[in-house]
Amino acid sequence: MPSTGLTPRLYDAGALAVALLGLYLVLWPERPVLPTEAPAWWWIDLVGGVLAALVLLARRRAPIGSALVVFALTIPCTGAWLAGAVATFSLAVRRPWPTAVGLAVLSLAIAPVQGLFRLPTEESTSWANVGWAVVITAALVATGAAIRARHELLDSLVERAERAETEAALRAEAARTAERTRIAREMHDVLAHRLSMVSLHAGALAHRRSASPEEIRDALEVIRAGARDALVDLRAILGVLRDPDTDDEAGAGVDPAQRPPQPTLADLGRLLDGVRAAGTPVTLRDELAEGALPDECGRTLYRITQEALTNAARHAPGRPVEIVLRGAPGGEAELEVSNPLPARGTVRPPGNGLLGITERVDLAGGHVLSRGPDEDRFRVAVRVPWPVMEPR
Repeated sequence: MPSTGLTPRLYDAGALAVALLGLYLVLWPERPVLPTEAPAWWWIDLVGGVLAALVLLARRRAPIGSALVVFALTIPCTGAWLAGAVATFSLAVRRPWPTAVGLAVLSLAIAPVQGLFRLPTEESTSWANVGWAVVITAALVATGAAIRARHELLDSLVERAERAETEAALRAEAARTAERTRIAREMHDVLAHRLSMVSLHAGALAHRRSASPEEIRDALEVIRAGARDALVDLRAILGVLRDPDTDDEAGAGVDPAQRPPQPTLADLGRLLDGVRAAGTPVTLRDELAEGALPDECGRTLYRITQEALTNAARHAPGRPVEIVLRGAPGGEAELEVSNPLPARGTVRPPGNGLLGITERVDLAGGHVLSRGPDEDRFRVAVRVPWPVMEPR
C-alpha cells in the first residue's frame, strides 16, 4: 500500500522504542550479570542491544538480513530479546509466511546456544519460559502474516479498480472511434458520389462546345447543387471528427430531429435520376418480393449501390449500368450492379470503394458474391439478411 513519508518514520521510531525498552527492562531493574560472570558482560549487553535496535532500521530494505543479524546478537546479548521479536514480526509482514516461519524456528533453535557464552539460570532453562517464547513467536508470525495478507488484498483491489477504470476508458474510446469511422465511411460514400457527378457534368460541359444556353444553364445548376451538397456533407463530417473534448459542448444545442434522415432503398429512384442526368445510362430491375424491407438493410443496399455507381462513373464513364434487386422476407436481399469493362486506356488507379463495400456487408451480417471483373463486365453482387418485420 502506498504510504506517506511520515508513516515509515513513525514505524521506525516505534521499532526503536520497543527494542530499547527491552534493553532497559533487562539492564536497569536488575543487573543480568551473575557473580561468576565477568562485569564486562553488562557492557556487552548494552552495546549489543543498541546495535540490534539500530539494525532494525534496515528491516524494510533487507528484512531477512536484518533479522539474521538481530538473531545473532540475541545469543550473547540478553538485552536484544525485544529487538528479535520486532525483527520476527517485520519479517512476517514483508516476506511470505513459509520464510517467516522458517526463520522464526531458527530464532527459537539458537536460544540454547546462548549457554555457550553466558551461564544459564534456572529461569532461562525452564519449560515455562520456552513455552512462552514459542507462543509469543507464533503470535508474532501469525499477526504479521495476517497484516501482509490484508495489504496484498487491498493492493489487488486497488489494482483491479485501476484496471477496470482503464479498460472502461479504452472501451469508451474504442466505441467512439468506431462510431467516427462509421460516420466517416458514410460521408465518404456521399462525398465521392456528389463529387463524381460534379466532375462528370463539368467534363461534359467542357467538351460540348455546341451546347445550347439552356443545356449549359442546366449543367451549371447541377454542378452548383452538387458542390453545395458536397460542402454541406463536408461540414458535417468535420463536425463529427472534431476534437473529442468539444463534442458534447458543440453538439449540445443540436436538435436530432433537424438532422437530415439517412437514405434508404426508397430513395434509390432519386439517386438514379441524378446519375442519369450526369450522362450514365442506368437500368433498374426490381424483383424484390412484397414485404417491408428494414431501414438498416435498405440503407446498406442504397450505400452499396451509390458506391458502385460512383465507381462505374469514375472508371467507365458513359457505359450503361444495370442494377438488379431480388429477394424475399425471411431470406436474403441480393443486389447486383454491373457495367461493361472500360477500355484499357481509361483504367484509373483503384480506390477504397470496394473495401468499403466489403466492410458494410460484413457489418450487416451478409456476404459478398462478387466485386470485380466477370467475363466482359465489372460486377458487384452482395447479399444481406432480410429479417421478417413483426407488425406493430
